[in-house]
Amino acid sequence: MPAYAFRAAEPQESREELERQLTQEVRACKEVRSEARNYVKNFLMKCGVWKLSEIDYPLRLVFEDYVKRYKLLKTTPLTCLHTFDRMKIHAIQEEMQTVAGRRKYEFKYVDKMMFLPYDTRIEIAVQLAKSNDKDGLVWDFTQPCSRELKEQFFKCLNYIVTTYRSHERKEKLRALQYFYSYCIQMGIADLELITLEQERKFVDYLPPEISGRRFERMPGIIELCRKTLFLQANQIHWHAQVWYLERFHFSRERVNPSKKVESISFREISQEENKKYLKNYMQYALGISDMSLSSIQTKFLEIRNLLQTFDEEDKNICEMPEEEIQSYLERLREKAVAEKTFNGQLSNIRHFFNFLLVKGHIKRIPFQYELFQKKENPVHHDRSVQEEVCEEIVSKLYRFPEHIRLMFLHLWCVGLRCSEVCTLEGDAYEWKNGDAWIKVYQIKMKNYKRIPIPETLYRLMKVYIEKYQIRPEEYLFKNKNGGAYSYSTFRSQMLRLCDENQIAGGEYLFKSHDYRHAVATEYYESGVSIQAVRDYLGHDYEDMTRQYIDYMPRRLDAANEEFFNQQEESLASGLIKGERNGGQNLHL
Repeated sequence: MPAYAFRAAEPQESREELERQLTQEVRACKEVRSEARNYVKNFLMKCGVWKLSEIDYPLRLVFEDYVKRYKLLKTTPLTCLHTFDRMKIHAIQEEMQTVAGRRKYEFKYVDKMMFLPYDTRIEIAVQLAKSNDKDGLVWDFTQPCSRELKEQFFKCLNYIVTTYRSHERKEKLRALQYFYSYCIQMGIADLELITLEQERKFVDYLPPEISGRRFERMPGIIELCRKTLFLQANQIHWHAQVWYLERFHFSRERVNPSKKVESISFREISQEENKKYLKNYMQYALGISDMSLSSIQTKFLEIRNLLQTFDEEDKNICEMPEEEIQSYLERLREKAVAEKTFNGQLSNIRHFFNFLLVKGHIKRIPFQYELFQKKENPVHHDRSVQEEVCEEIVSKLYRFPEHIRLMFLHLWCVGLRCSEVCTLEGDAYEWKNGDAWIKVYQIKMKNYKRIPIPETLYRLMKVYIEKYQIRPEEYLFKNKNGGAYSYSTFRSQMLRLCDENQIAGGEYLFKSHDYRHAVATEYYESGVSIQAVRDYLGHDYEDMTRQYIDYMPRRLDAANEEFFNQQEESLASGLIKGERNGGQNLHL
């Protein structure tokens, strides 16, 4: 408690000594003007505060009222407050020169009023002290709510203060304070357990004066808090409503850097037992299985959809009658989706019930897979990009950003998957024995392939690598954080650029995988064997490659036509011969 809170009359000799010490300490604070500095000193003496280190936020409130009533002629009230804050920061800085001072000002949670400009991290404190608007800077951790909730907000507060700067930090601190007040009012005890319904109500809680983009960004503070708490926890918080996969360490084979699975959310399920089953299943999928994250996400979404169906009835999936499970599968079967897609959904649901069976939660799987499975009829779709469209894009490519140009050329010239283009590294290109080669990590196949590429593309990439000083282990095309370029970002940019440049009159819809079909078809049409096309595309089986060759039927038709056009082999010739022989021995 500061001295001003329990002032007592000091002996004259003692008071003179205290005044001398305070004056000496104030003079050492050279960061502020002497006039305002002395004004603060006189105030402190009136309050019986003899050390600058005793300044705190309650005393600041008293000083704020003091400067409003007794204005200094040559200094504004705001300048006086800035001086007051700067003198407190100076005192902290001086004390932290000692071991005892560093121990005293160790940054940790305490149940008290907290004023951020008095942060013990001096650089941050100085930045915050310059702000004229103190909204979001005052935190009352004496509020009647759970200690866990207050400690969670303290962690989020610290993250925002140390991560963001200027206007962005100010906005997030203000949003965090609204969220803190809301959680206290709603009786929320743990941020990581906040429900979807509670999230929606936070929007209604916000005052009407918050509008526009500022209003739209406010709910984002919930996501920021959840992610901060999950990532900073000493141990994985399996009980959390949302898991952030950045917290885990997965092998390269399981992750697609261009299509990152960032989080898994359980908050859409309200039935607690079902949520627990799904969390246990996800622990197995993430920690024990070797499934890729994209496969895990697909399974997760299918199972979550199943469990959400029974949320309104508040029914435990393990106690559901078999007829209701089968009825759900029948409705799923009737939807207008491809046979292969439905069979995949059915397989994912069966896998989940197998897990429940092994864990002893159910005695048997409530449906027979074979009775619901659809027969898959292979259908070939022509997906190759028309030659005129390719030529038009290439002719207008100079209008595209440099990195988009080069990424597109890898699709058009080499037929790489878009995820492979997004994750190319600086050592991908090689010149050997008069040919240019590219080394590509195939995320889908979980292995590398090395294939020849056009010399022009090789030289363009070498110039690009040299221009931007890209190291061998770096991604060629980076996102803003230096990671792999996002597939979705590339696709949206290509869609926009094709529209802006009126490709095919503005009717062309860019699909990156179509160029893989085009390359496969072009090679096969040129006489390259199906086996060579398979190796170039990086497929394991020829049946997969055949799905990429769009004009195989046309080639067969051409061969048939050539055969029947031969006079001695033609049907017409056979008929004529047959007529001459009395209608016998038709030569087909």
